[in-house]
Amino acid sequence: MASTPTNDYQQHAQPEKEWTRVHHKGRRRRKSPQYAAKSDISGSIANSIRSSSLSGPEIMEEHKRITRQWETSICHHKLNEIFESRISHFTISDAICFGTGSFDPEDGSWEIKRKAHIQLAAFLFIVEKFQRSSSRRIRCVFQEPVFNTSDKDFIRALGHEVVDSPTGFERVSPSTLVFGVHLYRDIYAQAIAKCLPAMFIGTPREVWEECYGSDHSNWIELDELSKKCDKVMFPEDAGYTTFSSTAIHWRRYDET
Repeated sequence: MASTPTNDYQQHAQPEKEWTRVHHKGRRRRKSPQYAAKSDISGSIANSIRSSSLSGPEIMEEHKRITRQWETSICHHKLNEIFESRISHFTISDAICFGTGSFDPEDGSWEIKRKAHIQLAAFLFIVEKFQRSSSRRIRCVFQEPVFNTSDKDFIRALGHEVVDSPTGFERVSPSTLVFGVHLYRDIYAQAIAKCLPAMFIGTPREVWEECYGSDHSNWIELDELSKKCDKVMFPEDAGYTTFSSTAIHWRRYDET
């Protein structure tokens, strides 16, 4: 993990919607994911005013413990194999993580906390694999509207940057790794609207097809992603839905 501290970042006043996460199991025709706001005022909870029950250092200790457990898992082992076989053919300049969820959820849910920590651990593991073959530091950026003060303090203590929407979308470039697991379809479309990133980790097009059937609205970006990338499914987190229906998309050389 990077150790260089980042500067403080000014909060934007523009409200944001929380991102609906999509969880899928089985092969039946899926129902369309439903948006569920947690507040009558869009983004009022997500705009960094939610109180914290854990401190940044307490979140850090939980992250270290959960990461150590995940590093002994089959999921970690398989993910390492996937990147070991491909890492020499790819370079990235930066990595943007969308929507991990809070490490300090309002209801204290252990499942939500664990999922956030495992997804963060996987994201940073992948970045570290690229970092080993890069002569320049790979900058990591996080955009998550439900982050509270402790969440942001924790991410910054790791040496990474926290931004408000739409800054993360605007920073995506052809050399970016985009990581966003189980997010709302419109978020994916915004993340790859500017350009096709070097790598995209998220819900693949075929899963959305099963959700929406013949409704192909806003699929231009997802169609392009599917056509121009090679793909492998993200290893499952045994016993959990942490990475269910998630794919690693590698943009082909001839599609730059």
